Amino acid sequence: MTEITTRGGVTQPPVSLPQGLGDLSVDALQFALARSAFDDRRFTDAVAALEPLVVRHPGDRAARELLARSYFSAAMLAKAEVQARDLVRRSPSDAYAHLLLSRCLERQSRPDEARGHRVMAHVLGAD
Repeated sequence: MTEITTRGGVTQPPVSLPQGLGDLSVDALQFALARSAFDDRRFTDAVAALEPLVVRHPGDRAARELLARSYFSAAMLAKAEVQARDLVRRSPSDAYAHLLLSRCLERQSRPDEARGHRVMAHVLGAD
């Protein structure tokens, strides 16, 4: 196996994709890496992977939702709020988007603003 030298003189083996991932597009692979980072609680890594993805695909709800959740989990609450508001604007009947927005507002000590979205989330079936 050939070794690759990276910056700083550290050598690492070349990256090989797991079987079945060879057919994924670069964006799908980037989303999968972001999802893995989120699942591993590496929220800022997930943000770094998702931000350019959302710029390239602004209508991709899954990427935007994961970005909002990553911002929220990394305590980047203002950015999480922007993404959650966009999710609510694009899909007003999305219970989870309302719940996420209410949690963003609550964590920013804005309970009066959060209340309406919390109620809407409940009415739409969010737990």
